[in-house]
Amino acid sequence: MNARTFSSLLICTATLWSPIAASAADKVKVAAAFGTIWTSAQPAFCKDRGEFAKADLDVEIFTTRGGSETVQAVITGGTDIGYGPGINAVIAAYMQGANIKIVAGYFKGQNDSFFYVPVDSPIKSIDDISNISVAFSRPGSVSEQILLALKSERHLNFTTVSAGGLDTTFTMTMTKQVDVGYSIPPAVLEAVEKGQVRVVFTGDAVPSLRNITSRVTITRDDFISTRRSIATKFMQVLNSCIDWMYANPPQAAKMFAALNNVSESIATRAISFYPREAMVFAPIAGFEQSIQDALDNKFIDKKPTEKQIKSMIDLIVH
Repeated sequence: MNARTFSSLLICTATLWSPIAASAADKVKVAAAFGTIWTSAQPAFCKDRGEFAKADLDVEIFTTRGGSETVQAVITGGTDIGYGPGINAVIAAYMQGANIKIVAGYFKGQNDSFFYVPVDSPIKSIDDISNISVAFSRPGSVSEQILLALKSERHLNFTTVSAGGLDTTFTMTMTKQVDVGYSIPPAVLEAVEKGQVRVVFTGDAVPSLRNITSRVTITRDDFISTRRSIATKFMQVLNSCIDWMYANPPQAAKMFAALNNVSESIATRAISFYPREAMVFAPIAGFEQSIQDALDNKFIDKKPTEKQIKSMIDLIVH
């Protein structure tokens, strides 16, 4: 066999085997709300560590600005899984006819959300939040849910402003376009340490939201019905990856710091906002209350029937 023949044989062999190798991994597209925060960054960390690849999953991750934007990414078919949309946005979309299902939780409680002001602001405490403007991310997001509940439970009167991404919100707050900004760690923590801004209150200021699943994981009906085993495998691998991150704090802090271009001390402080027990995929805690909140805050105009509630939730991880 001459060199040319041998070379041709190698090319033919590579051609024959390449499609087989490429088809071995199942493709999954994931929309992660605010992809650089600790909770939403977990799929990226899992991918970087090669855990999805080991499970024959080819995971592609897209970042959204939370709330309805994450839900829309799933509804339109741009992604298969929505990781972290606020539960109000999900309930509203379902009641408007979206063919989606809640397949897992994401985060319980609101202790990772905080609201801040420039250090020279006259606003000193939550009691000063009256007749001012307060930022949230996107309609149906957790940040909006917190503010609506705060208005109701504390009888406060203020204007809510959808500011979009965390960087945009910070700019709007520092330039006084809004009076109070909103953030999720590690964003803005460096400014807090430098004394540029002051935290006024956190999501835990709303007692009724502390023990509910505030953000969830969703898919389309067609994805879960035709690729259920793939979705289940994705969530199982991801759950194991999250366990690894909490079992290895130094490595986790280093990875999180690099992702956000912050110091490891800032990263470690940010991670402290997220207890492992809050990042559970099941059960969906306080779902009846979430439905009532969505109704009270006019995300939906009628309560879903028991049949609709049963159809809305199809947990694949227990």
